[in-house]
Amino acid sequence: MDELAKVRELYAPPARDPFVKARVEARLRGPVRRRRPWRAGAIGLAAAAAATAVFLGQGGLTPSPSPTALSGGTSLSGTSILLAAAAKAEAAPEGAYWHLKQLSVRPVGPYGKNGNTYQLETPYLWEQWVAKDGRGWLGRRQLAVRPLDMEAWRRDGSPTEWKIGPDGGVFSTSPGEGTLIPLKGEQKLYWSAMPMTLKEIAALPADPEALKKRALEAIRRDNAVGPVEESLPRTLASLLYELPASPQVRSAAYRALATLPAVRVEGPATDPRGRPGIAVTFLIQGDRTPRIRLIIDPDTSKVLADDGAGGVNVVLESGWTDTEPSPPSAE
Repeated sequence: MDELAKVRELYAPPARDPFVKARVEARLRGPVRRRRPWRAGAIGLAAAAAATAVFLGQGGLTPSPSPTALSGGTSLSGTSILLAAAAKAEAAPEGAYWHLKQLSVRPVGPYGKNGNTYQLETPYLWEQWVAKDGRGWLGRRQLAVRPLDMEAWRRDGSPTEWKIGPDGGVFSTSPGEGTLIPLKGEQKLYWSAMPMTLKEIAALPADPEALKKRALEAIRRDNAVGPVEESLPRTLASLLYELPASPQVRSAAYRALATLPAVRVEGPATDPRGRPGIAVTFLIQGDRTPRIRLIIDPDTSKVLADDGAGGVNVVLESGWTDTEPSPPSAE
């Protein structure tokens, strides 16, 4: 039995959990964690950050049980799952555009008055396209927001709109219109703090150790506080879905992640969209708080979501496509 077959046997898709939404809401009520937006995979860093700074979000992933053993008494480690995913990395289909579509959700607030305060769940879609000649587009759409404390919201008069800030923007219980912004000039994608062309990304080394060295170089371009090694899992993981890396480089990224210390598998998990997968976490310097948590589909090796110190990204689409860029219209 190959590694992926063992993964599927050990971590069969969990049953649909009717309490997923409640647990996500509970996680969203926790402290809002900040991340440097639009790093890995971001096109036109300054323009994109300006276009979406209000809406970038964070959320939480569904807790998962501990892994169980195979019938033969063997359990798969996080390293085994990552190596199995590396072997499964398939060639990306040809297409005219690199396309990435993600869903972000974050709690904002407090809103309300006279002690009836509550937070809002603010989901936001964003998409990016990059043509092979370097042209780029950024799509964004605010989805319908909703209060996380319904009773407090009702006591507040059940408003349907909330001011975002002094610029006159609002959050609304009705979804906003999708927009598409053409970006000027040849676009580069950001790998950590390093801007790279499509050709430079495709030419990244397919050797795990060499790839880790290049990742550390990219991280050192940033002015973030803290050891660069703490950013290594997140930077390597961005090659799995945020950047148009070759299949060989994606495989090397999985194998490089498998060599990092304190890699562990949590077992079956669902992302905020309810899609089943396997959760793998990376702990830093013995700290039991995961700095990054991936949910991986073992059948395809695709990343469904990642959850780091800055919150959750739900990956809806990632790959090459011939579909023309257009404003986001639905999840």
